[in-house]
Amino acid sequence: MDEAGWLQLVALLMVAILVVPAALRRNRGTWLQYAAVWLAIITALVFAWESFGPF
Repeated sequence: MDEAGWLQLVALLMVAILVVPAALRRNRGTWLQYAAVWLAIITALVFAWESFGPF
């Protein structure tokens, strides 16, 4: 994995650290959980596309 790949992975982890605790709180509405899940899915797809190229 090149330097750009590592930076993308670190960025993904930073977003996860910011989003996941807020999404897991029980006193929040369910929309935040769904938003966090969709954000994680989209970020993972973008990361996979950038790392492994067009399929």
